[in-house]
Amino acid sequence: MGRHALLVATGDYADARLSRLRAPEQDVDRLAALLEDPDVGGFASVAVLKDEPKSTVERAVEDLLADRESDDLVLLYFSCHGLMNPARRLFFAAADTRQDRLASTALSRAFVNDQLEGCRAAGRVLVLDCCFSGAFSDGFKGGAEPVIEDRGEGYAVLTATNGYEYAYESSGDGLEALRSSVFTDVVIQGLASGDADLDGDRWIDVDELAKYTSREVARRTDRQTPMYFARGSGSLRIARAGAGGVPSGVRRVASYTSAQLLVAKGFRVAAEPVWRTLGPVGRRAVVTVDGQPVELGDASAIAEAYQPDDPRDGLGVGYVRDLVRQVRLDAGDGAASAVAVAQGAITGLVDAMRDGANPVRLMRGVDAAAKRAAELVVRDHVELLPGDVARLAASVAGSARIGRVVASVVERTGAGGPVVVERGQGFGLEHDFARGVRFDRGYASSLFVTDTARHEAVLDQARVLLVSGRVPEQVGPATLGRIFGDCPARLVVCEQVSHGLLTAVLGLPRPALLVAADRTTLGLLRVAVGGLVLEADLLGSAGTSALGGATKVVSSEWETSVIGPRADGDRASAAVLRASAADFGAVERAVRAVRGAAAEGVLRGGGVGLRSIGEVLAGEATGTPEEVAGWRAFATALAAPSDRLADNAAVEPHDLDPGLIDSAAVVRVVVEAAARTAARFLRVA
Repeated sequence: MGRHALLVATGDYADARLSRLRAPEQDVDRLAALLEDPDVGGFASVAVLKDEPKSTVERAVEDLLADRESDDLVLLYFSCHGLMNPARRLFFAAADTRQDRLASTALSRAFVNDQLEGCRAAGRVLVLDCCFSGAFSDGFKGGAEPVIEDRGEGYAVLTATNGYEYAYESSGDGLEALRSSVFTDVVIQGLASGDADLDGDRWIDVDELAKYTSREVARRTDRQTPMYFARGSGSLRIARAGAGGVPSGVRRVASYTSAQLLVAKGFRVAAEPVWRTLGPVGRRAVVTVDGQPVELGDASAIAEAYQPDDPRDGLGVGYVRDLVRQVRLDAGDGAASAVAVAQGAITGLVDAMRDGANPVRLMRGVDAAAKRAAELVVRDHVELLPGDVARLAASVAGSARIGRVVASVVERTGAGGPVVVERGQGFGLEHDFARGVRFDRGYASSLFVTDTARHEAVLDQARVLLVSGRVPEQVGPATLGRIFGDCPARLVVCEQVSHGLLTAVLGLPRPALLVAADRTTLGLLRVAVGGLVLEADLLGSAGTSALGGATKVVSSEWETSVIGPRADGDRASAAVLRASAADFGAVERAVRAVRGAAAEGVLRGGGVGLRSIGEVLAGEATGTPEEVAGWRAFATALAAPSDRLADNAAVEPHDLDPGLIDSAAVVRVVVEAAARTAARFLRVA
């Protein structure tokens, strides 16, 4: 059974005689989010039209109703001015409606009714939030009936008023304050809280919603009287109630906002093609790029290219894109796993908010759980063994060939050594060994960044100035310019970075970079790139003969790799890997994963190690009941990567290859990034 809805909201009108309504725009997204929520409305499609002309609305109504199947349920909602002509015929105002030309510029009651009468869907529900909406019953065949069967068939109409009353907006403080329609706000409250489930069967039927709405509107105002007209038999189920497991007889007001539900839906639709890439047999996604379908298998490429069919999903899609970018920047690998964890966490948090949990307290629980999970990663890791390098690199890259090459390079440089990946001109993998140093200090200022996408400063064929001690303030761009001469790129590595030195390096006319390093690192750099380590007070008399030379320098916010001249045998301590465009991303991810594993160890792969951490974490939950709910939502979500990977491989999670290993550094980044995304979601108002 397909469930489809069209929500039409018109608040701005070209005709100055029709007053502006603020409620339609502010209500329609809230209602759409509830209908789209798989645990509330569960509608397969919810289209929203705002402030559109008559022709557009009529076409959308016809499109909604014309192609339905006999077992579908359709819901059509109007929030707008209801207008009556002198013959007391009802019309629904569109953005281009003229009050004195209703027949040609507004949607008639006859058009809407004829479309619904002709629709093949078994269940048809019309909800009207406008003045005089009860007049829709004129000519309506049949009357209100009890609905008792499981499968609904019929045609039902809920209206905000009788045929003679105005529909009202709630009062607001100030011009831009939230002003909901009294009627629609009650409908939303009944669906979100589950209060409209009058018989306690965990379902809200259309007749229950009508009775609830009539009762609650009467409590708010005596100026409008909701009406209900129905024909047919069976239970037209609008929504689920109590899906989060609220005990029978207990009703809590859901704490999520419509914006959060929009984010959750958009995140879900973009997350699936990303996590489908997980594992050795990960799937490929087909996304549309510049109007053409393109097959992609990389999580980053999918996230960047994905465009939702529904523009309202764009916010949640942006969350996925931001998460993938951050994980790739911080760890190189693990983006699809982070998306799977974040998706699981958001789903659990929505369930908790559906039961009334406070988002801020949930966020405290998520933050505490993520901190503890990172501690468990450190506790449970094991050291990366030399024989595991090829296995780890192959798993990350999805290629045994790349794994073998990376392992052979790392055997020479060491797992934590400087390995720089470049784009090559050929089709395979090539590598050169050289002298080089990698150290845990990054650029002195983001102003040195040359690759904004990767947040890196990159220099080719640079001359290197090594300085110990504190550089005097009188050393400016002129002094440095004289030392470097006309060399194309300049690197300054010094023991102490002062404001004056930073200003001087930034003032050089050609590409330059300033990085700090301790005396030991300065000595290692001198061996790798040549030149001298100058005392700071001797810079005034130094010349180009004091400079060393680097073929490649790559510096991020946290670390710097300096590659010197080519070298063989025992003198080689670094490598440059040149990969084709097709292999570049995979090779780079493999190198970064190995480097992180060398520093932080490894866990069992395929997400199994992360799943085990989640199981331990779930049993350690502490705090208030709402903090515990947030903690457990996040702990449960840590099983998502192994579940998704197993699903992609068509096996059970416990049958995953025991030979797979994950870099503990990548797992830590996955945990931290997914937690930040979940917290960002909870902060949405």
